[in-house]
Amino acid sequence: MSKIIVYAPETQASLLQKKRVAAYCRVSTNSEDQNHSFAAQNLYFKRAFQNSTEYELIGIYADIGISGTKSNRPEFMRMLDDCRCGKVDRIVCKSISRFARNTRDCLNALRELKKLGITVKFDKEGIDTARVTDEIMITIMEGLAQEESSSISRNIRWSLKRRMATGTLGVARVPYGYVKNERGVLVIDKEKAQVVRHIFDMYLSGMGARKIAIALNSKHIPSPTGREWNNITILKILKQEKYLGDILWQKTYSVFMGVHDQINRRDVKSYYLRDVHPSIIDRETFIKVQELRQKSSKITKRIEFDNPFKGKIRCTCGRSCVLIKGKRPYWECTGRWDISNPCNNHKFYHDELLIIWQKFCFKLRNCADEIFTPMLVQIQLMEEAVQGGEVAELLVQAEDIRRRRYVLHKLCTEGCISREKLMKSECELETELAQITNRVNTLNDSCDDTAEQIEMIYRAVILHPANALIDLVLENAIVNNGEITFKLISGLNFKEVL
Repeated sequence: MSKIIVYAPETQASLLQKKRVAAYCRVSTNSEDQNHSFAAQNLYFKRAFQNSTEYELIGIYADIGISGTKSNRPEFMRMLDDCRCGKVDRIVCKSISRFARNTRDCLNALRELKKLGITVKFDKEGIDTARVTDEIMITIMEGLAQEESSSISRNIRWSLKRRMATGTLGVARVPYGYVKNERGVLVIDKEKAQVVRHIFDMYLSGMGARKIAIALNSKHIPSPTGREWNNITILKILKQEKYLGDILWQKTYSVFMGVHDQINRRDVKSYYLRDVHPSIIDRETFIKVQELRQKSSKITKRIEFDNPFKGKIRCTCGRSCVLIKGKRPYWECTGRWDISNPCNNHKFYHDELLIIWQKFCFKLRNCADEIFTPMLVQIQLMEEAVQGGEVAELLVQAEDIRRRRYVLHKLCTEGCISREKLMKSECELETELAQITNRVNTLNDSCDDTAEQIEMIYRAVILHPANALIDLVLENAIVNNGEITFKLISGLNFKEVL
């Protein structure tokens, strides 16, 4: 008789590859109790998947000392990048509040993960995005987490304001010229305080902030930042009320889930406390400096009369040019005031700029047909080539993908393929369709409204005076010593000599 060999059937677990699981942990502060919580989360996830036959823990992504309301969480972003690269099949997290306390960002992340075919499970709430119906529950729970974070923020702000009003709030940023003693109180640093007094004396003697900075740098006196002194640092010292021994709380304020460090222009309460710590500058000297600063700001105030080129003149170094008041107004780069990296581009007069613009517009008007007609013909030929070539082919491919997606849905309805197979195939098709759509948009953008803009420039230079053309067709102008390049809308550049 023939020998019969019997092979035992393989279990389903042996046929399937283990799903790769990533665990995410987060603790909001670096305190010792929170560190303990972080260690507990790590241990929890390691034990949970230690003997699993279905899942393999590939890594634990942990952000320490970062609030869930902030989007700049490096480990969270690294986890998302690994998901996009196909390294993760599933994510587990202790709770939604650990994942994020910002509803919008949380749901955006979950929906992106869902498109990538990655599910997320929250142990505390018992929510698993593998179940479609859980999205509503996630929205509700995440909203509660955000409200909890908002409540904590309100309580902290109330506590800070209370301490501001009673004068018990400590100084976080120690101003130049002071140090903190063992009790956290500001005391005078004699060496640096002498520099502060010298700055006030130089300013009262008639030296400007820029010249004071140059003088300090020439003496190799270290600045508060350790870099070179500059006019901005000098001006900050000159208006710092802490040198009087006073403190003004809430010069800036932040909005929950909004903009941070906004300048307080009577939007919220501020608190001014006098004689809180030893003073470096006497009150009479400080007042004289503030009066001199106000007079100086009025004298050097930038020009406010009708300036059609406002915001449109830039220097070749990349910084803006500003119009300076005087008997003969002139333009100069803001970089000329930068002590550490000054710009050497020449200043030029406002009346010269107006004359150059008038001459340029005159030439443009007289040569309009020779300049714009050939451009319009070339753009039209290019658009026809693009629309009739690659774009048409891509649109056919997109239609084929939609047809294949329809067939898949029909096969699933008839029971020929499973829903899991449908979702996987549909995800692949959606990715392919998105790539095609992006390519079509890129090609269309290359021939978007350029022809219309050139036609508009052509009509404008024929019908309107030179001053009106500044708003109608000029995007900006780049100055490079004796040359100026007028950049018009649609990307047209014309160089003129100043």
